Amino acid sequence: MAKLIIRRNSRPYQILKHLAWGSGVLLVSIISPLGGAQLVRAGIKSYLRKKRFERDKFLRDLKKLQERDLADYRELDDGSVEVTITKRGRTQMLKYRLDDMCLKRPPHWDGKWRLIVFDVPHSHKQARDALRRKLLDLRFYPLQKSVFITPYPCEKEIDFIASVFGVGRYLLILYATHFEGEEKLKHYFGVR
Repeated sequence: MAKLIIRRNSRPYQILKHLAWGSGVLLVSIISPLGGAQLVRAGIKSYLRKKRFERDKFLRDLKKLQERDLADYRELDDGSVEVTITKRGRTQMLKYRLDDMCLKRPPHWDGKWRLIVFDVPHSHKQARDALRRKLLDLRFYPLQKSVFITPYPCEKEIDFIASVFGVGRYLLILYATHFEGEEKLKHYFGVR
């Protein structure tokens, strides 16, 4: 089996990213590629050189994605190409989105602490460890092995992480306005 990792921001990665953003199917007319929707134009932008579509380069990159089982493509009788993202391709794109995730720090703190509490069973140890690593990566402060805290809004990010790792039913977000020892954490996060 070919190596599954594709280099971030490479041309094949851009194709896969635009497939993941859309419905998972892309129909590109090789004859007039600029006639499609904005998503198609964005996906093939790197294949335009001096207002000419580089068909061979595009098909070569599609072949790379197909060899890695990240996307399927087929050339249609009318000269267009139908590209479909595979299940493995969607999973790969979720991984990239997860890797790029960061918490946005608002200009003013709303005074709420977000406590992330989870009790993931041992049968899901890998998911539990991955969740813990991701929370540390996002600069959550560990109060205990399964309790993390942040002053920043994180609900959407936590929902996404929980769905990727399949641990949503084992996780809670609690909100607090004050607790003993919060001065240390205010200093750690730089909030007032």
